[in-house]
Amino acid sequence: MVYARMLDEMIRKSGLSLRQITKRCGDLNYEITPSYISQLKNGKLPPPSEEISKALASVCGDKNPMRLVFQGYLEKAPEVIKNYILMSAAVNKQLLKSIPQDEETKSKLADYIDELEVLSALDLSSKLIESMNDSDVNTFISELKSMSGAVYKDEKENSENTYFFLRDSSMEPLVPMNAHVKITPTKKEFLKNRDVIAFYPRDSRTPSIRRYFEEKGNFILVPENKDHDIFCYDDINDFNYIGKVISFKINF
Repeated sequence: MVYARMLDEMIRKSGLSLRQITKRCGDLNYEITPSYISQLKNGKLPPPSEEISKALASVCGDKNPMRLVFQGYLEKAPEVIKNYILMSAAVNKQLLKSIPQDEETKSKLADYIDELEVLSALDLSSKLIESMNDSDVNTFISELKSMSGAVYKDEKENSENTYFFLRDSSMEPLVPMNAHVKITPTKKEFLKNRDVIAFYPRDSRTPSIRRYFEEKGNFILVPENKDHDIFCYDDINDFNYIGKVISFKINF
């Protein structure tokens, strides 16, 4: 993932506008403009200084700001150093792809692994090796599934419930970003107003959640965080429904 894509994803997940990010950077004594951030996330400018990258990642709520900092350094590194690091990252990704995977999530996990930047690929491959030493590979696989955004079943649980890792702040403060969400496959016709449901937003392969409302034949999916999109549908079958959210936990 190049610097521009990484920054763009961080901004999208934060739910903040460019003006809000600019103001928060200003509070940290970094004077930048919305236009400057726009050019960075669209790849029209090279990565900025370490300080600016760290500030941008921090105000967007990223848990590891050094990922963005490292990517900036990588893209400005001499070609011989860059190629060596990228080859090492490719080896780490192949290691991650070698773990056993069920057919339901195999493609999703492969896509997620392919898009990992260098530091995340290194971190996850290191955790995989540690889990092999501890004979706890299944726990690692479950965590990798949830991080990828894949909806999956818990092999230890004898039920139809599924899980995924919420990768946006759309339902904060009700459901925090990075929560591990539990879903039950309730039929659409049994849904009631204000139920929290999981679904795939338009043109997205990553699930999200919203409050469900039906009003005058319209179906409306509403976030708690007003910085995120409201989805409106004319037909209940027009949105890619997964199930009803029944619980979540933060530390998984």
